[in-house]
Amino acid sequence: MSTGDGTQAVPPGGAEPHEGHTDCSEVLHRIFEYLDGEMGPMDVARVAAHLQECGPCLAEHDLERTLKAVIRRSCAQESAPMTLRMSIMQSITVVRFDDRG
Repeated sequence: MSTGDGTQAVPPGGAEPHEGHTDCSEVLHRIFEYLDGEMGPMDVARVAAHLQECGPCLAEHDLERTLKAVIRRSCAQESAPMTLRMSIMQSITVVRFDDRG
């Protein structure tokens, strides 16, 4: 999107479209799924391709990955109270698909 003075304007919401792959807003919205390994192979490939081309998104990825590592190290000795653990486990619903059929 051109601003008229020869520069490119960033669309509202900061989403910069990159021809042929995912825009910044989608990548940033799903960055924790990517970092946590919760995406399917096609989505992983799309996000990885975007991160190779987009410095600002890569910087955000690196920041979030580092923050998660620091929190993991800092909280390694802590465990959640049993009541919280039980509440979370009761809230989780697991759906399994059988691809063989």
